[in-house]
Amino acid sequence: MVPHLVLSKKISANDNLTKDFHRPPLRLIEKDWGQFRGPGRNGHIPIQTVPIDWSKPPKTRWTTSCGLGHSSIITSGNLVITMEQDQDQEILIARSFDDGQEVWRVEKDIKWHDTLSGTGPRSTPTLHNGKLYTLFSHGRLSRVDAISGKEEWSIQVTPDNYEYPEWGLAISPLVWNNMIILSLGGEKAAVKAYSIHTGDEVWQSQASGEAVYLSPEILSLLGEDHLIVSMVGKIISLDPKNGKTLWEKPWKIFLNNVQIVQPIQASQNSIILAAGYGKGAECFTVSKESENDEYHIETSWKSKDLKAKFSNPVLDDGYLYGLSENLLVCLEAKTGKLMWRGKKYSYGRILFADQKILILGHSGVLSVIDATPSEFRETFSIQLLSDARCWNGPAFVNGYLLARNGEEISCFDWVK
Repeated sequence: MVPHLVLSKKISANDNLTKDFHRPPLRLIEKDWGQFRGPGRNGHIPIQTVPIDWSKPPKTRWTTSCGLGHSSIITSGNLVITMEQDQDQEILIARSFDDGQEVWRVEKDIKWHDTLSGTGPRSTPTLHNGKLYTLFSHGRLSRVDAISGKEEWSIQVTPDNYEYPEWGLAISPLVWNNMIILSLGGEKAAVKAYSIHTGDEVWQSQASGEAVYLSPEILSLLGEDHLIVSMVGKIISLDPKNGKTLWEKPWKIFLNNVQIVQPIQASQNSIILAAGYGKGAECFTVSKESENDEYHIETSWKSKDLKAKFSNPVLDDGYLYGLSENLLVCLEAKTGKLMWRGKKYSYGRILFADQKILILGHSGVLSVIDATPSEFRETFSIQLLSDARCWNGPAFVNGYLLARNGEEISCFDWVK
Protein backbone atom coordinates (compact mmCIF):
# COMPACT_ATOMS: atom_id res chain seq x y z
CA MET A 1 0.00 0.00 0.00
CA VAL A 2 1.12 3.57 -0.63
CA PRO A 3 1.41 5.53 2.63
CA HIS A 4 -0.98 8.47 3.03
CA LEU A 5 1.85 10.87 3.94
CA VAL A 6 5.49 10.05 4.46
CA LEU A 7 8.15 12.62 5.20
CA SER A 8 10.94 12.35 2.65
CA LYS A 9 13.60 12.17 5.33
CA LYS A 10 13.72 11.37 8.99
CA ILE A 11 13.68 14.68 10.83
CA SER A 12 14.47 15.51 14.40
CA ALA A 13 11.79 16.86 16.71
CA ASN A 14 14.43 19.36 17.81
CA ASP A 15 14.14 20.92 14.35
CA ASN A 16 11.07 22.63 15.79
CA LEU A 17 13.24 24.64 18.20
CA THR A 18 14.90 28.01 17.60
CA LYS A 19 17.45 29.95 19.60
CA ASP A 20 14.67 32.21 20.83
CA PHE A 21 12.41 29.31 21.81
CA HIS A 22 10.10 30.30 24.66
CA ARG A 23 8.55 27.57 26.78
CA PRO A 24 4.84 28.39 27.18
CA PRO A 25 3.10 27.95 30.54
CA LEU A 26 2.40 24.31 31.38
CA ARG A 27 -1.20 23.33 30.86
CA LEU A 28 -3.08 22.02 33.89
CA ILE A 29 -2.31 18.31 34.33
CA GLU A 30 -5.64 16.88 35.49
CA LYS A 31 -5.03 13.16 34.98
CA ASP A 32 -2.11 10.81 35.60
CA TRP A 33 -0.38 8.20 33.49
CA GLY A 34 0.00 6.08 36.61
CA GLN A 35 1.29 2.68 35.56
CA PHE A 36 2.97 0.52 32.95
CA ARG A 37 1.21 1.03 29.57
CA GLY A 38 -1.08 3.74 30.91
CA PRO A 39 -4.23 4.08 33.02
CA GLY A 40 -5.83 0.92 31.60
CA ARG A 41 -2.55 -1.02 31.50
CA ASN A 42 -3.37 -1.63 27.83
CA GLY A 43 -1.53 1.03 25.80
CA HIS A 44 -4.65 3.12 25.16
CA ILE A 45 -4.30 6.89 25.54
CA PRO A 46 -7.40 8.33 27.25
CA ILE A 47 -9.48 10.91 25.37
CA GLN A 48 -7.61 14.21 25.54
CA THR A 49 -9.26 17.51 26.48
CA VAL A 50 -7.01 19.44 24.09
CA PRO A 51 -6.93 19.35 20.26
CA ILE A 52 -4.12 17.31 18.70
CA ASP A 53 -2.94 17.33 15.09
CA TRP A 54 -1.62 13.80 14.54
CA SER A 55 -0.50 14.71 11.01
CA LYS A 56 2.40 16.81 12.33
CA PRO A 57 5.31 15.97 14.64
CA PRO A 58 5.12 17.28 18.22
CA LYS A 59 7.27 20.19 19.38
CA THR A 60 9.98 19.75 21.97
CA ARG A 61 9.21 21.38 25.32
CA TRP A 62 12.36 20.19 27.10
CA THR A 63 15.09 17.57 26.96
CA THR A 64 17.51 16.53 29.68
CA SER A 65 19.95 13.69 30.24
CA CYS A 66 18.95 10.56 32.14
CA GLY A 67 20.47 7.26 33.23
CA LEU A 68 20.48 3.78 31.73
CA GLY A 69 17.60 1.37 32.09
CA HIS A 70 14.44 0.16 30.35
CA SER A 71 11.81 1.44 32.79
CA SER A 72 8.81 3.21 31.29
CA ILE A 73 7.62 6.70 32.22
CA ILE A 74 4.66 7.45 34.50
CA THR A 75 3.29 10.76 35.74
CA SER A 76 1.81 12.08 38.98
CA GLY A 77 0.36 15.57 38.69
CA ASN A 78 3.21 17.90 37.71
CA LEU A 79 5.86 15.18 38.14
CA VAL A 80 7.43 12.90 35.51
CA ILE A 81 8.64 9.68 37.16
CA THR A 82 10.79 6.77 36.06
CA MET A 83 13.67 4.53 37.22
CA GLU A 84 17.28 4.86 36.08
CA GLN A 85 20.84 3.85 36.82
CA ASP A 86 23.14 6.51 38.29
CA GLN A 87 26.60 4.94 38.50
CA ASP A 88 26.30 2.23 41.19
CA GLN A 89 22.86 3.28 42.38
CA GLU A 90 19.46 2.50 40.99
CA ILE A 91 17.14 5.46 41.42
CA LEU A 92 13.46 6.21 41.43
CA ILE A 93 13.46 9.80 40.19
CA ALA A 94 10.86 12.54 39.79
CA ARG A 95 11.36 15.48 37.46
CA SER A 96 9.32 18.62 36.94
CA PHE A 97 6.75 18.28 34.16
CA ASP A 98 7.36 21.95 33.41
CA ASP A 99 11.09 21.93 32.65
CA GLY A 100 12.53 18.47 33.39
CA GLN A 101 14.51 19.53 36.47
CA GLU A 102 14.99 16.91 39.18
CA VAL A 103 12.60 17.27 42.13
CA TRP A 104 13.53 14.25 44.27
CA ARG A 105 15.06 10.79 44.10
CA VAL A 106 15.15 7.52 46.07
CA GLU A 107 18.42 5.58 45.80
CA LYS A 108 19.26 1.90 46.23
CA ASP A 109 22.72 0.37 46.03
CA ILE A 110 22.14 -2.00 43.14
CA LYS A 111 23.39 -2.18 39.56
CA TRP A 112 21.76 -4.78 37.36
CA HIS A 113 23.66 -5.71 34.22
CA ASP A 114 23.45 -8.51 31.70
CA THR A 115 25.27 -8.85 28.42
CA LEU A 116 22.24 -8.97 26.14
CA SER A 117 20.05 -6.15 27.46
CA GLY A 118 22.57 -3.96 29.25
CA THR A 119 22.54 -1.98 32.49
CA GLY A 120 19.78 -0.54 34.64
CA PRO A 121 16.29 -1.18 36.00
CA ARG A 122 13.56 -2.80 33.90
CA SER A 123 10.48 -2.47 36.12
CA THR A 124 8.06 0.48 35.99
CA PRO A 125 6.67 1.94 39.25
CA THR A 126 2.92 2.05 39.86
CA LEU A 127 1.06 5.10 41.21
CA HIS A 128 -1.98 4.64 43.43
CA ASN A 129 -3.65 7.33 45.58
CA GLY A 130 -0.54 9.48 45.64
CA LYS A 131 1.85 6.64 46.51
CA LEU A 132 4.43 4.95 44.30
CA TYR A 133 5.00 1.20 44.53
CA THR A 134 8.43 0.43 43.14
CA LEU A 135 10.24 -2.86 42.54
CA PHE A 136 14.01 -2.37 42.49
CA SER A 137 16.27 -4.80 40.66
CA HIS A 138 17.50 -6.56 43.81
CA GLY A 139 13.95 -7.45 44.85
CA ARG A 140 13.23 -4.54 47.16
CA LEU A 141 9.61 -3.32 47.08
CA SER A 142 9.14 0.25 48.34
CA ARG A 143 6.24 2.60 48.92
CA VAL A 144 7.18 6.21 48.25
CA ASP A 145 5.10 9.36 48.63
CA ALA A 146 4.80 10.82 45.14
CA ILE A 147 4.88 14.46 46.22
CA SER A 148 7.71 14.42 48.74
CA GLY A 149 9.73 11.41 47.60
CA LYS A 150 9.74 10.07 51.16
CA GLU A 151 10.11 6.30 51.38
CA GLU A 152 7.36 5.12 53.75
CA TRP A 153 8.20 1.42 53.88
CA SER A 154 10.46 -1.04 52.11
CA ILE A 155 10.44 -4.85 52.15
CA GLN A 156 12.52 -7.60 50.55
CA VAL A 157 10.26 -9.69 48.32
CA THR A 158 12.89 -12.07 46.95
CA PRO A 159 14.53 -14.70 49.21
CA ASP A 160 18.30 -15.11 49.57
CA ASN A 161 18.32 -18.10 47.19
CA TYR A 162 16.13 -16.42 44.55
CA GLU A 163 17.02 -17.25 40.94
CA TYR A 164 16.65 -14.02 39.00
CA PRO A 165 15.38 -14.20 35.43
CA GLU A 166 18.21 -13.99 32.91
CA TRP A 167 17.36 -10.38 32.01
CA GLY A 168 16.41 -9.13 35.47
CA LEU A 169 13.18 -8.22 37.22
CA ALA A 170 11.02 -6.64 34.53
CA ILE A 171 7.54 -7.06 36.03
CA SER A 172 5.69 -3.96 37.16
CA PRO A 173 3.65 -4.05 40.41
CA LEU A 174 -0.11 -4.41 40.06
CA VAL A 175 -2.24 -2.54 42.62
CA TRP A 176 -5.73 -3.96 43.19
CA ASN A 177 -8.13 -3.68 46.14
CA ASN A 178 -5.51 -2.28 48.55
CA MET A 179 -3.00 -4.98 47.58
CA ILE A 180 0.23 -4.99 45.58
CA ILE A 181 0.50 -8.15 43.50
CA LEU A 182 3.84 -9.50 42.27
CA SER A 183 4.52 -12.61 40.18
CA LEU A 184 8.16 -13.29 41.02
CA GLY A 185 8.07 -17.07 40.58
CA GLY A 186 9.32 -19.78 42.93
CA GLU A 187 9.03 -23.47 43.76
CA LYS A 188 5.98 -22.48 45.76
CA ALA A 189 4.08 -19.22 46.24
CA ALA A 190 5.11 -17.94 42.81
CA VAL A 191 2.63 -15.07 43.18
CA LYS A 192 2.15 -12.99 46.33
CA ALA A 193 0.02 -10.06 47.42
CA TYR A 194 1.04 -7.41 49.96
CA SER A 195 -0.84 -4.70 51.84
CA ILE A 196 -0.42 -1.27 50.27
CA HIS A 197 -0.49 0.24 53.77
CA THR A 198 2.16 -1.84 55.56
CA GLY A 199 3.82 -4.13 53.05
CA ASP A 200 2.64 -7.15 55.06
CA GLU A 201 1.84 -10.28 53.07
CA VAL A 202 -1.88 -10.76 52.44
CA TRP A 203 -1.84 -14.03 50.50
CA GLN A 204 0.43 -16.34 48.57
CA SER A 205 -0.53 -18.62 45.71
CA GLN A 206 -0.12 -22.36 45.42
CA ALA A 207 0.99 -21.85 41.84
CA SER A 208 4.68 -22.42 41.20
CA GLY A 209 7.20 -21.97 38.43
CA GLU A 210 10.16 -19.97 37.19
CA ALA A 211 9.60 -16.25 36.74
CA VAL A 212 9.19 -14.56 33.35
CA TYR A 213 8.79 -10.91 32.29
CA LEU A 214 5.02 -10.56 31.87
CA SER A 215 3.53 -8.28 34.54
CA PRO A 216 0.48 -9.47 36.49
CA GLU A 217 -2.79 -8.24 35.02
CA ILE A 218 -6.47 -8.57 35.91
CA LEU A 219 -8.92 -9.35 33.10
CA SER A 220 -12.68 -9.79 33.32
CA LEU A 221 -13.60 -13.21 31.93
CA LEU A 222 -17.12 -14.63 32.22
CA GLY A 223 -17.92 -11.62 34.39
CA GLU A 224 -15.26 -12.60 36.95
CA ASP A 225 -11.89 -11.10 37.84
CA HIS A 226 -9.04 -13.30 36.66
CA LEU A 227 -5.50 -12.47 37.74
CA ILE A 228 -3.42 -13.51 34.73
CA VAL A 229 0.24 -14.34 35.33
CA SER A 230 2.83 -16.42 33.54
CA MET A 231 5.61 -18.77 34.57
CA VAL A 232 8.05 -20.57 32.31
CA GLY A 233 6.03 -22.80 29.97
CA LYS A 234 2.54 -21.85 31.14
CA ILE A 235 -0.11 -19.19 31.62
CA ILE A 236 -2.03 -19.14 34.92
CA SER A 237 -5.25 -17.57 36.16
CA LEU A 238 -5.69 -16.86 39.87
CA ASP A 239 -8.48 -15.50 42.02
CA PRO A 240 -7.04 -12.06 42.93
CA LYS A 241 -8.88 -12.04 46.28
CA ASN A 242 -6.93 -14.99 47.68
CA GLY A 243 -4.44 -16.31 45.10
CA LYS A 244 -6.34 -19.55 44.50
CA THR A 245 -5.55 -21.13 41.13
CA LEU A 246 -8.53 -20.99 38.77
CA TRP A 247 -6.86 -22.58 35.74
CA GLU A 248 -3.50 -23.27 34.06
CA LYS A 249 -2.66 -23.67 30.39
CA PRO A 250 0.64 -24.81 28.83
CA TRP A 251 2.26 -22.03 26.80
CA LYS A 252 5.67 -23.02 25.52
CA ILE A 253 7.91 -20.60 23.66
CA PHE A 254 10.84 -21.79 21.59
CA LEU A 255 14.40 -20.90 22.55
CA ASN A 256 13.95 -19.23 25.96
CA ASN A 257 10.38 -20.22 26.94
CA VAL A 258 9.71 -16.96 28.81
CA GLN A 259 6.67 -14.78 28.21
CA ILE A 260 7.21 -11.04 27.77
CA VAL A 261 4.12 -9.60 26.04
CA GLN A 262 1.02 -8.86 28.13
CA PRO A 263 -2.22 -10.85 27.57
CA ILE A 264 -4.98 -9.16 25.58
CA GLN A 265 -8.66 -9.55 26.38
CA ALA A 266 -10.40 -10.22 23.06
CA SER A 267 -13.94 -10.72 24.37
CA GLN A 268 -15.84 -11.46 27.57
CA ASN A 269 -14.58 -15.04 27.47
CA SER A 270 -11.34 -15.01 25.46
CA ILE A 271 -7.75 -13.81 25.73
CA ILE A 272 -4.90 -13.62 23.24
CA LEU A 273 -1.24 -14.38 23.94
CA ALA A 274 1.62 -13.67 21.57
CA ALA A 275 5.36 -14.28 21.57
CA GLY A 276 8.38 -14.04 19.32
CA TYR A 277 11.06 -16.67 18.65
CA GLY A 278 8.81 -18.25 16.01
CA LYS A 279 5.88 -18.80 18.39
CA GLY A 280 3.15 -16.49 17.10
CA ALA A 281 -0.25 -15.73 18.65
CA GLU A 282 -2.99 -17.91 20.10
CA CYS A 283 -6.52 -17.11 21.24
CA PHE A 284 -7.88 -19.02 24.24
CA THR A 285 -11.59 -19.33 25.03
CA VAL A 286 -12.55 -19.74 28.70
CA SER A 287 -15.77 -21.52 29.66
CA LYS A 288 -17.47 -23.47 32.43
CA GLU A 289 -20.87 -25.14 32.56
CA SER A 290 -21.88 -24.06 36.05
CA GLU A 291 -20.64 -21.89 38.90
CA ASN A 292 -18.96 -24.82 40.64
CA ASP A 293 -17.66 -26.45 37.48
CA GLU A 294 -14.00 -26.43 36.44
CA TYR A 295 -12.85 -23.97 33.82
CA HIS A 296 -12.32 -25.27 30.29
CA ILE A 297 -9.66 -23.61 28.16
CA GLU A 298 -9.76 -24.21 24.42
CA THR A 299 -7.83 -22.76 21.51
CA SER A 300 -9.94 -20.68 19.11
CA TRP A 301 -7.18 -19.88 16.64
CA LYS A 302 -3.43 -19.77 16.16
CA SER A 303 -1.41 -17.54 13.87
CA LYS A 304 2.21 -17.11 12.92
CA ASP A 305 1.41 -13.63 11.62
CA LEU A 306 1.80 -11.96 15.04
CA LYS A 307 5.11 -12.96 16.60
CA ALA A 308 5.15 -10.22 19.25
CA LYS A 309 8.53 -10.49 20.92
CA PHE A 310 8.32 -7.76 23.56
CA SER A 311 6.28 -5.04 21.86
CA ASN A 312 2.76 -5.22 23.30
CA PRO A 313 0.01 -5.11 20.65
CA VAL A 314 -3.09 -2.95 21.09
CA LEU A 315 -6.70 -3.91 20.44
CA ASP A 316 -9.33 -1.60 18.95
CA ASP A 317 -12.80 -2.34 17.63
CA GLY A 318 -12.08 -6.03 17.15
CA TYR A 319 -8.67 -5.65 15.50
CA LEU A 320 -5.15 -6.19 16.79
CA TYR A 321 -2.28 -3.91 15.78
CA GLY A 322 1.15 -5.12 16.75
CA LEU A 323 4.74 -5.75 15.76
CA SER A 324 5.42 -9.24 14.50
CA GLU A 325 9.07 -9.27 15.43
CA ASN A 326 9.65 -5.80 13.88
CA LEU A 327 6.96 -5.78 11.17
CA LEU A 328 3.68 -3.96 11.88
CA VAL A 329 0.61 -6.12 11.19
CA CYS A 330 -3.15 -5.97 11.67
CA LEU A 331 -5.17 -9.09 12.62
CA GLU A 332 -8.86 -9.67 13.20
CA ALA A 333 -9.06 -10.55 16.90
CA LYS A 334 -12.02 -12.93 16.55
CA THR A 335 -10.45 -15.16 13.90
CA GLY A 336 -6.74 -14.34 13.73
CA LYS A 337 -7.15 -13.42 10.06
CA LEU A 338 -4.32 -11.25 8.73
CA MET A 339 -5.71 -7.96 7.43
CA TRP A 340 -2.43 -6.38 6.29
CA ARG A 341 1.32 -6.23 6.71
CA GLY A 342 2.89 -2.79 6.95
CA LYS A 343 6.49 -1.65 7.37
CA LYS A 344 9.28 -2.68 9.68
CA TYR A 345 9.49 -0.36 12.68
CA SER A 346 12.13 -2.14 14.78
CA TYR A 347 11.25 -3.37 18.25
CA GLY A 348 9.23 -0.60 19.82
CA ARG A 349 6.49 0.46 22.21
CA ILE A 350 2.98 0.94 20.89
CA LEU A 351 0.23 3.35 22.00
CA PHE A 352 -3.27 3.87 20.58
CA ALA A 353 -5.30 7.11 20.37
CA ASP A 354 -7.92 8.64 18.06
CA GLN A 355 -7.67 5.80 15.53
CA LYS A 356 -3.91 6.27 15.39
CA ILE A 357 -1.10 3.89 16.23
CA LEU A 358 1.97 5.51 17.80
CA ILE A 359 5.19 3.50 17.71
CA LEU A 360 8.38 4.55 19.48
CA GLY A 361 11.05 2.34 17.96
CA HIS A 362 14.22 1.10 19.64
CA SER A 363 16.36 3.68 17.79
CA GLY A 364 14.22 6.61 18.99
CA VAL A 365 12.07 6.96 15.84
CA LEU A 366 8.43 7.96 16.37
CA SER A 367 5.92 6.77 13.78
CA VAL A 368 2.21 7.47 13.42
CA ILE A 369 -0.01 5.04 11.50
CA ASP A 370 -3.75 4.96 10.84
CA ALA A 371 -5.52 2.31 12.91
CA THR A 372 -7.75 0.90 10.19
CA PRO A 373 -8.08 -2.74 9.15
CA SER A 374 -8.77 -1.86 5.51
CA GLU A 375 -5.23 -0.86 4.59
CA PHE A 376 -1.84 0.18 5.95
CA ARG A 377 -1.33 3.95 5.94
CA GLU A 378 1.61 5.68 7.58
CA THR A 379 1.31 9.38 8.43
CA PHE A 380 4.97 10.10 9.26
CA SER A 381 8.16 8.88 10.94
CA ILE A 382 10.57 11.22 12.73
CA GLN A 383 13.75 10.88 14.77
CA LEU A 384 12.26 11.83 18.15
CA LEU A 385 15.13 10.88 20.48
CA SER A 386 18.82 10.14 20.06
CA ASP A 387 19.52 6.75 18.49
CA ALA A 388 20.51 5.14 21.82
CA ARG A 389 18.55 1.93 22.50
CA CYS A 390 14.98 2.74 23.46
CA TRP A 391 12.98 -0.06 25.06
CA ASN A 392 11.17 2.38 27.37
CA GLY A 393 7.44 2.92 27.23
CA PRO A 394 6.35 6.55 26.70
CA ALA A 395 3.53 8.39 28.50
CA PHE A 396 0.86 10.69 27.11
CA VAL A 397 -0.96 13.25 29.28
CA ASN A 398 -3.00 16.32 28.30
CA GLY A 399 -1.42 16.60 24.86
CA TYR A 400 2.13 16.03 26.12
CA LEU A 401 4.19 13.04 24.98
CA LEU A 402 6.95 12.01 27.39
CA ALA A 403 9.65 9.73 26.02
CA ARG A 404 13.07 8.46 27.06
CA ASN A 405 15.88 6.08 26.27
CA GLY A 406 19.08 5.35 28.20
CA GLU A 407 20.58 8.79 27.50
CA GLU A 408 17.84 11.40 27.50
CA ILE A 409 14.29 12.07 28.61
CA SER A 410 12.09 14.61 26.82
CA CYS A 411 8.68 16.26 26.89
CA PHE A 412 6.93 17.03 23.60
CA ASP A 413 3.83 19.16 23.04
CA TRP A 414 1.40 17.76 20.46
CA VAL A 415 -1.38 20.34 20.80
CA LYS A 416 -2.41 22.16 17.62
